[in-house]
Amino acid sequence: MLDQLPGFRTPAVLAVVVLAVLLTGGAVTLGALGPDVDDPGPSVESVSGNGTVTVTYVDATGASDQFAVPGVDPALSNAGHDWAIVNRSSLPSALRAVDGEPGHGVVGFGEWALVGAVETATVPIDGSTLTVVVPAGRDVDPARKAGFVEAFAGPYSLSPESDERVVLVSVPDALPNEGLMYHDDRGYVTIEAFWDGDAHSVWIHEYVHARQDFRTADGMEWFREASARYLSCRFMYEQYEGVSEADLRDSLSARPKYESVVLANRTTWEGTGGNYHAGARLLAAIDAELRAETGGEHTLVDVFRTMNAGDEPVTVERFVELVERQTGNDQSWIAAAIEGDRTALERNKRPS
Repeated sequence: MLDQLPGFRTPAVLAVVVLAVLLTGGAVTLGALGPDVDDPGPSVESVSGNGTVTVTYVDATGASDQFAVPGVDPALSNAGHDWAIVNRSSLPSALRAVDGEPGHGVVGFGEWALVGAVETATVPIDGSTLTVVVPAGRDVDPARKAGFVEAFAGPYSLSPESDERVVLVSVPDALPNEGLMYHDDRGYVTIEAFWDGDAHSVWIHEYVHARQDFRTADGMEWFREASARYLSCRFMYEQYEGVSEADLRDSLSARPKYESVVLANRTTWEGTGGNYHAGARLLAAIDAELRAETGGEHTLVDVFRTMNAGDEPVTVERFVELVERQTGNDQSWIAAAIEGDRTALERNKRPS
């Protein structure tokens, strides 16, 4: 966890910083198994078994019922701590109806549902709210994770108008990705540490995904992963003294060059990581150009926010136009770089 990492002056200073974030931000931490007092709907009472998981719950009438889910990965359940992660389709309709609120003992995210005992923390952040949900007994403090996302990503306005409710569930690494955000702003993270150790944070990466309200045309699909990767690294560099400029630079340059990748052509990068890493390198160059041309007044965050304000899918041409709106001069090299001109980036590269 972040309080065990180098870069902070003293643990006491960190404790004060995080406490201030949680108090001023209004974060609430609470164990949640069963309904909130003001919302007496169906709720999970207990979870037992491994492999085949049995869930006891109370339905909307107050009657107790059970259902069993066979074939659950033992790494995704903990009878001792009263929780399991099951396929969402296995939930009875009564629980499906309330799986948006952890106060009912069930939290749906994508094709999965966490049922049973959880701890949660919620913080307001940039006009939205972020709730971190942790199964009981895991060595992850939801208040600290939510507080760190708010502290490091909160200073940046990513959307002009937002009432989003972002949910991140901390899960065991038996799920297939380090993190994944679904279209309804609910996702999971398998990494227990907040900081990846270079310049990246999966927690911030998935939060940025949740704030991507724009639509993209085919030639800009790469931007989703590239911007989540780059902005996560950039925010960590700017907000956390444990990440240096060299760390940021190394994180962006350490991966393969992906020389065959054409960002505008999905078939050249799908399944390769090129959209993440080659895309992030391009965005770093664009961000450096924005900062240099505007004396630091405008950054890629301004372009991201303007993309979120639009209704039409963002094309390559529209993206370049939004950058030019900030810089006030021609930035056609960006389109060339996206469309495969390998010399365009080097010709226009500025120190990041």
